[in-house]
Amino acid sequence: MTTAVATARDTAARRSWRIDAALLALGAVLLRLPAFFGSRHLTFDDGQYGSAVLGMRDGAAPFRDLFSSQGPLHYPVLYVFDLLGLRTLDGPRLETVVAGAVAAVAAYAIARRITTRSGALVAGALVATSGSILYVTGPLSGDGPALALALTAVALALAYRAQPTLLRAAGVGLAMGGALCIKPLVVPAALAVGGIFLLGRRWRDGAVAAGTAVVLFLVSAAPWGISRVWNQSIVYHRDSHRIRSFGGNVRVLVTTLLERDPFVVAALLLAGVLWWWSRSHVPVGDASATSPDATRDRRQVAWLIAVWLAAQTLFLIVEPAMWRPHVSQVVAPLALFAVLRPPPWRVFVVVAVLLVPWWAVNTHEILWPPSYDGAEQALVDRLRALPDGAWVISDDPGFAWRADRRVPGNFVDVSEKRVQQGQVNATNITSAAARRQVCAVVVWAAPRFGRLHSLGKRLQSVGYTVAHHFKGIRVLYEKRDCKA
Repeated sequence: MTTAVATARDTAARRSWRIDAALLALGAVLLRLPAFFGSRHLTFDDGQYGSAVLGMRDGAAPFRDLFSSQGPLHYPVLYVFDLLGLRTLDGPRLETVVAGAVAAVAAYAIARRITTRSGALVAGALVATSGSILYVTGPLSGDGPALALALTAVALALAYRAQPTLLRAAGVGLAMGGALCIKPLVVPAALAVGGIFLLGRRWRDGAVAAGTAVVLFLVSAAPWGISRVWNQSIVYHRDSHRIRSFGGNVRVLVTTLLERDPFVVAALLLAGVLWWWSRSHVPVGDASATSPDATRDRRQVAWLIAVWLAAQTLFLIVEPAMWRPHVSQVVAPLALFAVLRPPPWRVFVVVAVLLVPWWAVNTHEILWPPSYDGAEQALVDRLRALPDGAWVISDDPGFAWRADRRVPGNFVDVSEKRVQQGQVNATNITSAAARRQVCAVVVWAAPRFGRLHSLGKRLQSVGYTVAHHFKGIRVLYEKRDCKA
Protein backbone atom coordinates (compact mmCIF):
# COMPACT_ATOMS: atom_id res chain seq x y z
CA MET A 1 0.00 0.00 0.00
CA THR A 2 1.43 3.37 -1.03
CA THR A 3 1.67 6.30 1.36
CA ALA A 4 -0.90 8.24 -0.68
CA VAL A 5 -3.41 5.39 -0.53
CA ALA A 6 -2.89 4.96 3.22
CA THR A 7 -3.35 8.68 3.81
CA ALA A 8 -6.53 8.74 1.74
CA ARG A 9 -7.88 5.76 3.66
CA ASP A 10 -7.10 7.39 7.02
CA THR A 11 -8.77 10.61 5.88
CA ALA A 12 -11.88 8.72 4.77
CA ALA A 13 -11.98 6.83 8.10
CA ARG A 14 -11.76 10.05 10.10
CA ARG A 15 -14.49 11.63 7.98
CA SER A 16 -16.80 8.64 8.43
CA TRP A 17 -16.05 8.67 12.18
CA ARG A 18 -17.10 12.31 12.48
CA ILE A 19 -20.24 11.81 10.40
CA ASP A 20 -21.31 8.72 12.35
CA ALA A 21 -20.60 10.37 15.70
CA ALA A 22 -22.57 13.48 14.76
CA LEU A 23 -25.58 11.44 13.63
CA LEU A 24 -25.54 9.31 16.78
CA ALA A 25 -25.25 12.37 19.02
CA LEU A 26 -28.07 14.14 17.18
CA GLY A 27 -30.32 11.09 17.40
CA ALA A 28 -29.59 10.67 21.10
CA VAL A 29 -30.40 14.31 21.82
CA LEU A 30 -33.65 14.24 19.83
CA LEU A 31 -34.85 11.19 21.76
CA ARG A 32 -34.24 13.03 25.03
CA LEU A 33 -35.76 16.40 24.19
CA PRO A 34 -39.28 15.41 25.35
CA ALA A 35 -37.86 14.48 28.75
CA PHE A 36 -35.83 17.69 28.86
CA PHE A 37 -38.99 19.76 28.42
CA GLY A 38 -41.16 17.47 30.58
CA SER A 39 -43.53 19.53 32.72
CA ARG A 40 -43.29 17.17 35.70
CA HIS A 41 -40.52 15.37 37.54
CA LEU A 42 -40.11 12.10 35.69
CA THR A 43 -38.37 9.98 38.34
CA PHE A 44 -37.64 10.25 42.05
CA ASP A 45 -34.00 11.15 41.26
CA ASP A 46 -35.14 13.82 38.80
CA GLY A 47 -37.03 15.61 41.57
CA GLN A 48 -34.35 14.98 44.19
CA TYR A 49 -31.54 16.51 42.15
CA GLY A 50 -33.76 19.30 40.88
CA SER A 51 -34.39 20.26 44.50
CA ALA A 52 -30.64 20.14 45.20
CA VAL A 53 -30.07 22.55 42.30
CA LEU A 54 -32.48 25.07 43.83
CA GLY A 55 -30.47 24.81 47.05
CA MET A 56 -27.15 25.38 45.28
CA ARG A 57 -28.58 28.45 43.55
CA ASP A 58 -29.08 29.90 47.05
CA GLY A 59 -25.51 29.06 48.05
CA ALA A 60 -26.05 25.72 49.80
CA ALA A 61 -22.91 23.55 49.65
CA PRO A 62 -22.87 19.83 48.79
CA PHE A 63 -22.33 17.43 51.70
CA ARG A 64 -22.28 20.30 54.22
CA ASP A 65 -25.69 21.85 53.57
CA LEU A 66 -27.13 19.35 51.10
CA PHE A 67 -27.14 15.62 51.73
CA SER A 68 -25.56 13.82 48.77
CA SER A 69 -25.48 10.06 48.29
CA GLN A 70 -23.36 10.35 45.15
CA GLY A 71 -19.71 11.20 44.60
CA PRO A 72 -18.11 14.61 45.22
CA LEU A 73 -18.34 15.72 41.57
CA HIS A 74 -22.04 15.01 41.11
CA TYR A 75 -23.48 18.23 42.51
CA PRO A 76 -20.69 20.51 41.18
CA VAL A 77 -21.14 19.17 37.64
CA LEU A 78 -24.90 19.56 38.01
CA TYR A 79 -24.33 23.15 39.15
CA VAL A 80 -22.24 23.89 36.03
CA PHE A 81 -24.90 22.50 33.71
CA ASP A 82 -27.54 24.49 35.57
CA LEU A 83 -25.56 27.61 34.67
CA LEU A 84 -25.31 26.47 31.05
CA GLY A 85 -29.06 25.89 31.12
CA LEU A 86 -29.50 29.54 32.15
CA ARG A 87 -30.92 28.52 35.53
CA THR A 88 -34.32 27.75 34.07
CA LEU A 89 -36.42 25.12 35.83
CA ASP A 90 -35.58 22.51 33.18
CA GLY A 91 -32.02 23.77 32.65
CA PRO A 92 -30.25 21.22 34.89
CA ARG A 93 -31.50 18.40 32.66
CA LEU A 94 -29.01 19.60 30.07
CA GLU A 95 -26.45 17.51 31.99
CA THR A 96 -28.18 14.19 31.39
CA VAL A 97 -29.15 14.97 27.79
CA VAL A 98 -25.49 15.67 27.01
CA ALA A 99 -24.55 12.48 28.89
CA GLY A 100 -26.84 10.46 26.63
CA ALA A 101 -25.15 11.84 23.52
CA VAL A 102 -21.66 11.30 24.95
CA ALA A 103 -22.48 7.71 25.95
CA ALA A 104 -23.68 6.87 22.44
CA VAL A 105 -20.59 8.37 20.78
CA ALA A 106 -18.21 6.77 23.29
CA ALA A 107 -19.79 3.34 22.72
CA TYR A 108 -19.35 3.88 18.99
CA ALA A 109 -15.70 4.88 19.50
CA ILE A 110 -15.03 1.71 21.51
CA ALA A 111 -16.75 -0.49 18.95
CA ARG A 112 -14.86 1.04 16.01
CA ARG A 113 -11.71 -0.53 17.46
CA ILE A 114 -13.13 -4.03 17.82
CA THR A 115 -15.61 -4.53 14.99
CA THR A 116 -16.82 -3.18 11.65
CA ARG A 117 -18.10 0.32 11.04
CA SER A 118 -21.65 -1.01 10.74
CA GLY A 119 -21.17 -2.94 13.99
CA ALA A 120 -19.97 0.22 15.69
CA LEU A 121 -23.04 2.09 14.44
CA VAL A 122 -25.23 -0.65 15.91
CA ALA A 123 -23.41 -0.35 19.26
CA GLY A 124 -23.87 3.42 19.34
CA ALA A 125 -27.51 3.11 18.31
CA LEU A 126 -28.17 0.46 20.99
CA VAL A 127 -26.79 2.76 23.68
CA ALA A 128 -28.62 5.81 22.28
CA THR A 129 -32.00 4.03 22.20
CA SER A 130 -31.64 1.85 25.30
CA GLY A 131 -34.66 2.31 27.53
CA SER A 132 -32.60 1.75 30.66
CA ILE A 133 -30.17 4.47 29.59
CA LEU A 134 -33.00 6.77 28.50
CA TYR A 135 -34.35 6.66 32.05
CA VAL A 136 -31.02 8.00 33.40
CA THR A 137 -30.08 10.38 30.56
CA GLY A 138 -33.32 12.29 30.17
CA PRO A 139 -34.38 12.94 33.76
CA LEU A 140 -31.72 14.08 36.22
CA SER A 141 -29.63 11.24 37.61
CA GLY A 142 -26.15 10.27 38.70
CA ASP A 143 -26.16 7.02 36.72
CA GLY A 144 -26.24 8.63 33.28
CA PRO A 145 -23.33 11.09 33.62
CA ALA A 146 -21.23 8.45 35.42
CA LEU A 147 -21.89 5.94 32.63
CA ALA A 148 -20.99 8.49 29.94
CA LEU A 149 -17.66 9.23 31.62
CA ALA A 150 -16.92 5.53 32.20
CA LEU A 151 -17.51 4.79 28.52
CA THR A 152 -15.33 7.75 27.62
CA ALA A 153 -12.57 6.35 29.84
CA VAL A 154 -12.72 2.97 28.08
CA ALA A 155 -12.67 4.68 24.66
CA LEU A 156 -9.68 6.80 25.67
CA ALA A 157 -7.91 3.74 27.07
CA LEU A 158 -8.26 2.00 23.70
CA ALA A 159 -6.96 5.11 21.96
CA TYR A 160 -4.04 5.09 24.40
CA ARG A 161 -3.47 1.40 23.61
CA ALA A 162 -3.06 2.26 19.92
CA GLN A 163 -0.75 5.22 20.60
CA PRO A 164 0.58 5.21 24.18
CA THR A 165 1.55 8.56 25.66
CA LEU A 166 1.74 9.82 29.20
CA LEU A 167 -0.77 12.58 28.43
CA ARG A 168 -3.30 10.07 27.12
CA ALA A 169 -2.83 7.94 30.24
CA ALA A 170 -3.60 10.98 32.37
CA GLY A 171 -6.71 11.62 30.25
CA VAL A 172 -7.89 8.07 30.88
CA GLY A 173 -7.43 8.56 34.62
CA LEU A 174 -9.27 11.87 34.52
CA ALA A 175 -12.29 10.35 32.75
CA MET A 176 -12.43 7.23 34.93
CA GLY A 177 -11.86 9.25 38.08
CA GLY A 178 -14.61 11.64 37.04
CA ALA A 179 -17.02 8.73 36.55
CA LEU A 180 -16.22 7.32 39.99
CA CYS A 181 -16.50 10.78 41.57
CA ILE A 182 -20.04 11.05 40.25
CA LYS A 183 -21.23 7.52 41.09
CA PRO A 184 -19.02 4.72 42.45
CA LEU A 185 -21.40 2.15 40.93
CA VAL A 186 -19.36 2.31 37.69
CA VAL A 187 -16.22 0.86 39.33
CA PRO A 188 -16.38 -2.39 37.23
CA ALA A 189 -15.55 -0.30 34.13
CA ALA A 190 -12.22 0.44 35.81
CA LEU A 191 -11.36 -3.26 35.41
CA ALA A 192 -11.48 -2.91 31.62
CA VAL A 193 -9.47 0.30 31.77
CA GLY A 194 -6.89 -1.19 34.13
CA GLY A 195 -6.67 -4.35 32.04
CA ILE A 196 -5.55 -2.33 29.04
CA PHE A 197 -2.56 -0.98 30.97
CA LEU A 198 -1.77 -4.39 32.48
CA LEU A 199 -1.91 -6.26 29.16
CA GLY A 200 0.42 -3.70 27.64
CA ARG A 201 2.69 -3.84 30.70
CA ARG A 202 2.57 -0.08 30.88
CA TRP A 203 3.19 0.10 34.63
CA ARG A 204 4.27 3.72 34.77
CA ASP A 205 1.43 4.97 32.59
CA GLY A 206 -1.04 2.86 34.55
CA ALA A 207 0.23 4.41 37.77
CA VAL A 208 -0.21 7.88 36.23
CA ALA A 209 -3.81 7.07 35.27
CA ALA A 210 -4.62 5.70 38.73
CA GLY A 211 -2.86 8.62 40.41
CA THR A 212 -4.79 11.13 38.33
CA ALA A 213 -8.08 9.51 39.39
CA VAL A 214 -7.07 9.59 43.07
CA VAL A 215 -5.98 13.23 42.88
CA LEU A 216 -9.26 14.14 41.21
CA PHE A 217 -11.17 12.53 44.08
CA LEU A 218 -9.11 14.35 46.71
CA VAL A 219 -9.41 17.71 44.95
CA SER A 220 -13.17 17.36 44.37
CA ALA A 221 -13.86 16.06 47.90
CA ALA A 222 -11.62 18.40 49.92
CA PRO A 223 -13.84 21.52 49.69
CA TRP A 224 -16.75 19.64 51.30
CA GLY A 225 -14.76 17.59 53.79
CA ILE A 226 -13.42 14.17 52.85
CA SER A 227 -15.02 12.50 55.88
CA ARG A 228 -18.46 13.91 54.97
CA VAL A 229 -18.05 12.74 51.38
CA TRP A 230 -17.00 9.28 52.52
CA ASN A 231 -19.85 8.91 55.00
CA GLN A 232 -22.58 10.12 52.64
CA SER A 233 -21.43 8.53 49.38
CA ILE A 234 -19.84 5.29 50.59
CA VAL A 235 -20.79 4.37 54.18
CA TYR A 236 -24.44 5.30 53.56
CA HIS A 237 -24.70 2.80 50.68
CA ARG A 238 -22.69 0.16 52.53
CA ASP A 239 -25.16 0.29 55.42
CA SER A 240 -28.23 -0.02 53.22
CA HIS A 241 -30.84 -2.60 54.18
CA ARG A 242 -31.31 -5.38 51.65
CA ILE A 243 -34.62 -4.80 49.89
CA ARG A 244 -34.69 -8.11 48.00
CA SER A 245 -32.72 -11.36 47.67
CA PHE A 246 -29.95 -12.02 45.16
CA GLY A 247 -32.52 -13.89 43.08
CA GLY A 248 -34.84 -10.90 43.35
CA ASN A 249 -32.12 -8.66 41.97
CA VAL A 250 -31.60 -11.08 39.08
CA ARG A 251 -35.32 -10.95 38.30
CA VAL A 252 -35.28 -7.13 38.30
CA LEU A 253 -32.21 -7.14 36.07
CA VAL A 254 -33.67 -9.56 33.54
CA THR A 255 -37.18 -8.10 33.44
CA THR A 256 -35.83 -4.56 33.07
CA LEU A 257 -33.64 -5.60 30.12
CA LEU A 258 -36.54 -7.44 28.47
CA GLU A 259 -38.91 -4.51 28.93
CA ARG A 260 -36.69 -1.49 28.36
CA ASP A 261 -33.89 -2.90 26.19
CA PRO A 262 -35.42 -5.23 23.59
CA PHE A 263 -32.98 -4.01 20.91
CA VAL A 264 -29.97 -4.98 23.03
CA VAL A 265 -31.46 -8.38 23.87
CA ALA A 266 -32.26 -8.99 20.19
CA ALA A 267 -28.72 -8.02 19.13
CA LEU A 268 -27.29 -10.42 21.71
CA LEU A 269 -29.51 -13.26 20.51
CA LEU A 270 -28.64 -12.61 16.86
CA ALA A 271 -24.95 -12.47 17.75
CA GLY A 272 -25.30 -15.78 19.60
CA VAL A 273 -26.94 -17.40 16.58
CA LEU A 274 -24.16 -16.06 14.35
CA TRP A 275 -21.51 -17.36 16.74
CA TRP A 276 -23.16 -20.79 16.85
CA TRP A 277 -23.35 -20.87 13.07
CA SER A 278 -19.74 -19.90 12.53
CA ARG A 279 -18.36 -21.84 15.53
CA SER A 280 -15.72 -19.15 16.02
CA HIS A 281 -14.95 -16.57 18.73
CA VAL A 282 -12.95 -14.40 16.33
CA PRO A 283 -14.60 -10.97 15.93
CA VAL A 284 -15.39 -9.78 12.45
CA GLY A 285 -13.13 -6.82 11.74
CA ASP A 286 -12.42 -4.36 8.98
CA ALA A 287 -10.95 -5.85 5.84
CA SER A 288 -7.86 -3.81 6.47
CA ALA A 289 -7.26 -5.29 9.90
CA THR A 290 -7.32 -9.09 9.57
CA SER A 291 -3.73 -9.85 10.55
CA PRO A 292 -3.06 -12.35 13.35
CA ASP A 293 -1.88 -9.49 15.58
CA ALA A 294 -5.09 -7.54 15.00
CA THR A 295 -7.17 -10.63 15.70
CA ARG A 296 -5.27 -11.29 18.93
CA ASP A 297 -5.67 -7.67 20.02
CA ARG A 298 -9.40 -7.77 19.44
CA ARG A 299 -9.73 -10.99 21.36
CA GLN A 300 -7.99 -9.34 24.30
CA VAL A 301 -10.39 -6.40 24.20
CA ALA A 302 -13.32 -8.81 23.94
CA TRP A 303 -12.15 -10.51 27.13
CA LEU A 304 -11.84 -7.16 28.88
CA ILE A 305 -15.41 -6.29 27.90
CA ALA A 306 -16.53 -9.69 29.16
CA VAL A 307 -14.80 -9.09 32.50
CA TRP A 308 -16.42 -5.64 32.73
CA LEU A 309 -19.85 -7.09 31.95
CA ALA A 310 -19.49 -9.97 34.41
CA ALA A 311 -18.22 -7.71 37.21
CA GLN A 312 -20.97 -5.14 36.66
CA THR A 313 -23.65 -7.84 36.62
CA LEU A 314 -22.31 -9.38 39.83
CA PHE A 315 -22.10 -5.92 41.40
CA LEU A 316 -25.79 -5.32 40.72
CA ILE A 317 -26.85 -8.75 41.93
CA VAL A 318 -25.15 -8.33 45.32
CA GLU A 319 -26.16 -4.65 45.67
CA PRO A 320 -28.41 -4.39 48.78
CA ALA A 321 -30.62 -1.69 47.26
CA MET A 322 -30.56 -2.28 43.53
CA TRP A 323 -33.08 -0.21 41.59
CA ARG A 324 -34.10 -0.37 37.94
CA PRO A 325 -32.04 2.71 36.93
CA HIS A 326 -28.90 0.79 37.97
CA VAL A 327 -29.52 -1.69 35.14
CA SER A 328 -28.31 1.03 32.75
CA GLN A 329 -24.76 0.18 33.78
CA VAL A 330 -24.81 -3.26 32.13
CA VAL A 331 -26.37 -2.12 28.86
CA ALA A 332 -23.22 -0.63 27.31
CA PRO A 333 -20.98 -3.69 27.84
CA LEU A 334 -23.87 -5.89 26.66
CA ALA A 335 -24.18 -3.81 23.48
CA LEU A 336 -20.43 -3.94 22.89
CA PHE A 337 -20.38 -7.68 23.45
CA ALA A 338 -23.23 -8.11 20.95
CA VAL A 339 -21.35 -6.33 18.14
CA LEU A 340 -18.10 -8.25 18.50
CA ARG A 341 -19.69 -10.37 15.81
CA PRO A 342 -22.39 -8.01 14.53
CA PRO A 343 -25.57 -9.48 13.04
CA PRO A 344 -26.34 -8.83 9.36
CA TRP A 345 -27.44 -5.21 9.05
CA ARG A 346 -30.69 -5.91 7.23
CA VAL A 347 -31.73 -8.67 9.61
CA PHE A 348 -31.09 -6.49 12.64
CA VAL A 349 -33.05 -3.56 11.17
CA VAL A 350 -36.07 -5.79 10.45
CA VAL A 351 -36.01 -7.24 13.99
CA ALA A 352 -35.55 -3.78 15.53
CA VAL A 353 -38.52 -2.37 13.61
CA LEU A 354 -40.70 -5.22 14.86
CA LEU A 355 -39.64 -4.46 18.44
CA VAL A 356 -40.30 -0.69 18.29
CA PRO A 357 -43.89 -0.90 19.64
CA TRP A 358 -42.76 -2.96 22.65
CA TRP A 359 -39.88 -0.56 23.30
CA ALA A 360 -42.15 2.48 22.97
CA VAL A 361 -44.75 1.07 25.38
CA ASN A 362 -42.09 0.47 28.04
CA THR A 363 -40.34 3.83 27.64
CA HIS A 364 -43.33 6.08 26.96
CA GLU A 365 -42.80 8.06 30.19
CA ILE A 366 -39.52 9.34 28.74
CA LEU A 367 -40.42 9.47 25.05
CA TRP A 368 -43.60 11.49 25.65
CA PRO A 369 -43.79 12.42 29.34
CA PRO A 370 -47.31 12.77 30.74
CA SER A 371 -48.45 15.78 32.71
CA TYR A 372 -49.27 15.56 36.41
CA ASP A 373 -52.58 13.91 37.18
CA GLY A 374 -55.31 15.87 38.95
CA ALA A 375 -54.13 15.30 42.52
CA GLU A 376 -50.47 15.88 41.66
CA GLN A 377 -51.20 19.12 39.81
CA ALA A 378 -53.44 20.30 42.66
CA LEU A 379 -50.56 19.71 45.08
CA VAL A 380 -48.06 21.63 42.93
CA ASP A 381 -50.54 24.51 42.57
CA ARG A 382 -50.99 24.65 46.38
CA LEU A 383 -47.22 24.72 46.89
CA ARG A 384 -46.83 27.52 44.35
CA ALA A 385 -49.49 29.52 46.22
CA LEU A 386 -47.46 29.53 49.45
CA PRO A 387 -45.93 32.85 50.56
CA ASP A 388 -42.86 34.07 48.68
CA GLY A 389 -39.71 32.39 49.92
CA ALA A 390 -41.56 29.52 51.60
CA TRP A 391 -39.75 26.18 51.85
CA VAL A 392 -41.30 22.72 51.58
CA ILE A 393 -40.48 19.28 52.99
CA SER A 394 -41.77 16.43 50.85
CA ASP A 395 -41.12 12.70 50.61
CA ASP A 396 -41.17 13.25 46.85
CA PRO A 397 -39.06 16.41 46.42
CA GLY A 398 -39.99 16.66 42.75
CA PHE A 399 -43.25 18.36 43.66
CA ALA A 400 -41.33 21.10 45.50
CA TRP A 401 -38.91 21.45 42.57
CA ARG A 402 -41.66 21.86 39.98
CA ALA A 403 -43.33 24.40 42.26
CA ASP A 404 -39.97 26.22 42.40
CA ARG A 405 -39.76 25.77 46.17
CA ARG A 406 -36.60 25.19 48.23
CA VAL A 407 -36.24 22.07 50.35
CA PRO A 408 -34.12 22.01 53.55
CA GLY A 409 -30.73 20.55 52.64
CA ASN A 410 -31.02 17.38 54.70
CA PHE A 411 -34.29 16.54 52.94
CA VAL A 412 -33.32 16.88 49.27
CA ASP A 413 -32.70 13.13 49.56
CA VAL A 414 -35.57 11.43 51.40
CA SER A 415 -35.12 8.05 49.77
CA GLU A 416 -36.51 4.87 51.24
CA LYS A 417 -32.96 3.88 52.26
CA ARG A 418 -32.54 6.99 54.43
CA VAL A 419 -35.89 6.34 56.13
CA GLN A 420 -34.91 2.72 56.75
CA GLN A 421 -31.60 3.80 58.29
CA GLY A 422 -33.34 6.35 60.52
CA GLN A 423 -31.55 9.31 58.95
CA VAL A 424 -34.95 10.73 58.04
CA ASN A 425 -37.48 10.31 60.82
CA ALA A 426 -40.50 11.99 62.41
CA THR A 427 -38.32 13.83 64.94
CA ASN A 428 -35.94 15.56 62.53
CA ILE A 429 -38.73 16.24 60.02
CA THR A 430 -40.74 18.00 62.74
CA SER A 431 -37.69 19.92 63.91
CA ALA A 432 -36.99 21.15 60.38
CA ALA A 433 -40.67 21.91 59.78
CA ALA A 434 -40.65 24.23 62.79
CA ARG A 435 -38.08 26.50 61.10
CA ARG A 436 -39.41 29.86 60.02
CA GLN A 437 -38.85 29.28 56.27
CA VAL A 438 -40.68 25.95 56.11
CA CYS A 439 -44.40 26.33 55.45
CA ALA A 440 -45.55 22.92 54.20
CA VAL A 441 -44.90 19.19 54.59
CA VAL A 442 -46.05 16.66 52.02
CA VAL A 443 -46.70 12.99 52.82
CA TRP A 444 -47.05 11.16 49.53
CA ALA A 445 -45.33 7.75 49.56
CA ALA A 446 -46.00 4.78 51.86
CA PRO A 447 -42.36 3.56 51.92
CA ARG A 448 -41.14 7.01 52.98
CA PHE A 449 -43.06 9.53 55.14
CA GLY A 450 -46.14 7.31 54.96
CA ARG A 451 -44.50 4.83 57.32
CA LEU A 452 -43.84 7.52 59.98
CA HIS A 453 -47.16 7.15 61.78
CA SER A 454 -46.47 9.76 64.46
CA LEU A 455 -45.53 12.47 61.98
CA GLY A 456 -49.00 14.00 61.64
CA LYS A 457 -49.46 14.58 65.39
CA ARG A 458 -45.95 15.91 65.72
CA LEU A 459 -46.52 18.44 62.93
CA GLN A 460 -49.77 19.59 64.50
CA SER A 461 -47.89 20.20 67.75
CA VAL A 462 -45.66 22.76 65.99
CA GLY A 463 -48.47 24.66 64.27
CA TYR A 464 -49.43 22.63 61.20
CA THR A 465 -52.91 21.72 60.02
CA VAL A 466 -54.14 19.36 57.31
CA ALA A 467 -54.56 21.68 54.33
CA HIS A 468 -55.66 18.95 51.96
CA HIS A 469 -56.18 15.21 52.29
CA PHE A 470 -55.68 13.46 48.98
CA LYS A 471 -56.51 9.83 48.30
CA GLY A 472 -55.07 7.26 50.72
CA ILE A 473 -52.17 8.37 52.92
CA ARG A 474 -51.43 11.48 50.83
CA VAL A 475 -51.66 14.61 52.92
CA LEU A 476 -50.52 18.22 52.59
CA TYR A 477 -49.78 19.89 55.92
CA GLU A 478 -49.46 23.68 56.02
CA LYS A 479 -48.23 25.87 58.84
CA ARG A 480 -50.84 28.25 60.23
CA ASP A 481 -50.06 31.90 59.46
CA CYS A 482 -46.76 31.01 57.82
CA LYS A 483 -44.60 34.08 57.18
CA ALA A 484 -41.55 32.84 55.31
